[in-house]
Amino acid sequence: MADQPQLDISKLVTDLLAVLRSIDPVGEGVKLAEQGRRTVEALIVALEQFGSTMDNLNQAASRVNRLLDDVEDPIRRIAGMADQTGSLLSFLPNLANKAMSNLAPKPAASTPAAPAAPSTAPAAPAATPAAPKPPSA
Repeated sequence: MADQPQLDISKLVTDLLAVLRSIDPVGEGVKLAEQGRRTVEALIVALEQFGSTMDNLNQAASRVNRLLDDVEDPIRRIAGMADQTGSLLSFLPNLANKAMSNLAPKPAASTPAAPAAPSTAPAAPAATPAAPKPPSA
């Protein structure tokens, strides 16, 4: 236990006071207040930009609503006409088939035809029947 260092209390107190003197509470308070001010200013700028963005978005939404008001009715009319056109397009092939069946010649019926109505034109002399030809060998 011969070479044990002695604690110099006066030196420790002097060092502690020197450290405490280097800390400036007023200066630190000013720095803290300045940082708080900058933070608040940045927050205000961000909120102003957000408000400006919301205004621009609101204007764009208003323009889109006006455009839809102008365009919606004609589009609805066109859609209705397209629906009617679709119905017409499904009806036309049926109509064409009926027309073709009406225009196509009818097959001869197995029932005898009705006698022709008498005509007012003079009757032509009846042709005499030709004599049968002899069979050829």
